[in-house]
Amino acid sequence: MVAEALLGVDIGTTAAKAILCDRNGTLLAQAGEEYPTAFPQPGWAEQDPEAWWRATCHVVRRVLEAAGLPAQAVVGVGVSCQAPTLAAVDAAGHPLYPALIWMDRRAEPQCAQLRDEVDEELVAALNGGRIDPYYLAPKLRWLREQEPDVYARCHQVLQANGYIVHKLTGVFCMDSSHGPLTLCFDSARREWSPTLLEAMKLDPDKLPPVKPCGEVVGVVTPAAAQATGLAPGTPVIAGMTDGTAAAVEVGLTRPGDAAEMTGQSTVLLICSDAPYRGKALIPLGHPIPGLHLVVGAMSATGGALRWFRDQLGEREVAEAQRQGVDPFELLSARAAQSPPGANRLIFLPYMYGERSPIWDSAARGVFFGLSLATTKGDLVRAVMEGAAYGLRHNVETAAEAGFALATLACVGGGARSSLWNQIKADVLKRPVTLPAAASGAAMGDALLVAASVGLYPSLVEAVAAMVKTGPTFTPQPENAARYDALYRIYRQLYPTLRPLFHELAEVA
Repeated sequence: MVAEALLGVDIGTTAAKAILCDRNGTLLAQAGEEYPTAFPQPGWAEQDPEAWWRATCHVVRRVLEAAGLPAQAVVGVGVSCQAPTLAAVDAAGHPLYPALIWMDRRAEPQCAQLRDEVDEELVAALNGGRIDPYYLAPKLRWLREQEPDVYARCHQVLQANGYIVHKLTGVFCMDSSHGPLTLCFDSARREWSPTLLEAMKLDPDKLPPVKPCGEVVGVVTPAAAQATGLAPGTPVIAGMTDGTAAAVEVGLTRPGDAAEMTGQSTVLLICSDAPYRGKALIPLGHPIPGLHLVVGAMSATGGALRWFRDQLGEREVAEAQRQGVDPFELLSARAAQSPPGANRLIFLPYMYGERSPIWDSAARGVFFGLSLATTKGDLVRAVMEGAAYGLRHNVETAAEAGFALATLACVGGGARSSLWNQIKADVLKRPVTLPAAASGAAMGDALLVAASVGLYPSLVEAVAAMVKTGPTFTPQPENAARYDALYRIYRQLYPTLRPLFHELAEVA
């Protein structure tokens, strides 16, 4: 019988995932449950916070049952999440409005206002990053202007994991890793910035207290215990973003260590001993004091592959059901039949606008080079390669800013595809390594819990004991040369098409 079990929960863009592991990092059980995203208008993306909670309750009960463990064996809970999110709640923690998730782009007008009112260089210097609808502050300005009654009733603005932490403990808080994603944070001090809050005319009383990621902020209440199957009194830490958790999962504790996480989006994470103060990439908090994460974040890489499955993969979905396998396995097999370079087909992966490094809500997906000889395998492979080209663009942008990679790991759902991992190695011209057991951001949560409740003296020691390295994919020189030539064309496509993207966006 396991004496001490660690519970990690990740509130992702498409699903809640939970894992239980022991103090050695051995996976005991895992479960996931999807929830919908609503797109009520172009550029809008909303979720129901209560759907996060229902899914959390279900997956926690399932991992406890699957592991055959009593609730008392769980020594701590950590929650990570998609980021950033605006979940407005009242004083009792009840949602007042659908949560505006990171994909939501409705705050473009508010960004234009902020650029007129606030020195963007000041934002970059104190918080890092740029004024963009991706971040929290413009979303909060939208809520104040467009839903004033909701804003007036809003007691706290929570992140997705903060909402789950409140449901578990009754405590309102935000973990420090989310701070730079708000645009009104003092990233050096790891606290709200009075200067930026005043400049942006935001009410600090609606923002929750900031807590270190690994701080135990409360314990599971009797009501939450009844809902989840956990034991009352189980410690709960503040948690972290899913990107931060992914960095922990693969052990990014040294400057230069890096990982890419592909799920709905692709996120590049680079560990650094200096904070990012530019505008092309994204600053993110690290749970270890003195360390930071520099992030390149795309919007819809895995999402583009999911779109292809849903719109053009009916045959693979039906065959997958017959065989009892994942449709993505069959799509990946199709892509493997296409040669590197997808028969000179290039895909721009901007299916929901794009974040770094181009930051353009009007950008759209493009297949360039279609012919009557193009196969379904070429299309799927081009989607995978387009994501890898976008990743390379972010890697090069980071290196130009002084944040070069020493190592690179692959995690997330995309890492389950050996073909995609090899494509990334070839496009990037560097080895990519997988963890021995890729369990996702929830495993990073469990690692931080292990340090927070005292099973290890520090997170560095928890990582050393619990993180194990898996296979490595090395670049193939012939493929890398071909991808170099295609990447040069890829980089020219967006600047060429940008005026047309914006003209298209104005069409009624």
